[in-house]
Amino acid sequence: METVLFLCHRIPFPPNKGDKITTYNLVKYLAKRYRLVIGCFIDDEHDKQYIPVVEDLCDELFTVDISAKSSLGSGLMSLLVNKPVSTYHYQSAAMQRWVDEVIERDHIQRLIAYSAGTAQFIEGAKHRDKKRIVDMADVDSDKWQQYAVNKPFYSAWVYKREHRLVKQYEQQILQDFDAITLITDEERDLFKSMSPANVANKIVTLGNGVDTEYFDPQAAFDFTDKPDDTHELICFTGAMDYWANVDAVVWFVNEVWPLVKQRYPQLYFYIVGGKPTEKVRNLADTDGVIVTGRVVDVRPYVHQSKVCVAPLRIARGVQNKVLEAMSMAKPVVMTSMGQEGIELPVAQQPLIEDSPEQQAALITSLLDDAAKLADIGRVNREWIVSRYGWDGALSLLDSLLEQDAPYDS
Repeated sequence: METVLFLCHRIPFPPNKGDKITTYNLVKYLAKRYRLVIGCFIDDEHDKQYIPVVEDLCDELFTVDISAKSSLGSGLMSLLVNKPVSTYHYQSAAMQRWVDEVIERDHIQRLIAYSAGTAQFIEGAKHRDKKRIVDMADVDSDKWQQYAVNKPFYSAWVYKREHRLVKQYEQQILQDFDAITLITDEERDLFKSMSPANVANKIVTLGNGVDTEYFDPQAAFDFTDKPDDTHELICFTGAMDYWANVDAVVWFVNEVWPLVKQRYPQLYFYIVGGKPTEKVRNLADTDGVIVTGRVVDVRPYVHQSKVCVAPLRIARGVQNKVLEAMSMAKPVVMTSMGQEGIELPVAQQPLIEDSPEQQAALITSLLDDAAKLADIGRVNREWIVSRYGWDGALSLLDSLLEQDAPYDS
């Protein structure tokens, strides 16, 4: 059995946030087909407990603990060496030594890096005779450009600098590697528009999926976090130290929630996700808002919710929270940014709205109509099961790893 080296910037377990959902399912897909060795970083002390789980998913695992490493420190050092913070933060001599050693020892010819942050370990002439793929997922440089909009001078300067340097590095790895994968056709087309035509054939879509057996509305869930049985809830799920998620819930609580709460005073809004920032924690002072912090399982919260919301105003790629809620047979009220890259059934399509007034109206109209709630939920579940299974979403990997370029895009 041939060996594949897979590198990722976070340990690929548990699958409880966007990139870890993707890397976990990439690991499962690759492990069925290859002997798999994994190199990854531990950026959260809490995740050390999952090392044995990931060891069971692969043939060899190497980790570097950066949980105590300061992002601010990485940022300051990156200024001195003129590199993007988002790649410099993962610079590691230990990881580089292991990568070089395991490739030589096991004669590995197939190398995959998830994110530009780990591409640095297999870049350059030393590994040019190998099949090398970078799963960028999103066009990160464009995300940094979005962050710079309407920010104070210093913040805008930092984000613009990151945009410029990440964009340069994205183009460098495009030239150097065999294939670059993006999570949606929109991301693929955006990156193609930014790139030279002579290498555009390297840029392809590697879609996202949902574990529909795990996110199953028929499963039994023990939910003990509800204030009392008379109260209903809606929810948002996601990593609550991620800037786009923070912006989404702050905007929702300030602009949409008061309108919903006025119509449904007994309703609760649950913000479900680990490492909430101070801005997010402060939202718990708002009537009816509950900030859970880290939870073992998001499914009971989604299962108990009448409606899930995804009010993203800055987003890249596919929002797993939307796919998972749909798989759990829930209607999802979302912004156009939250819907990006997701094909929706006709019943779900009207629930896309960027105006706070219209979002509130959509939520209350759904709460008013139990039959409509159930119908949209049923359609959403059937849609996800038929279109978003992981094996189908990742099947392009087979040809990317085995055939010579150019690839069909």
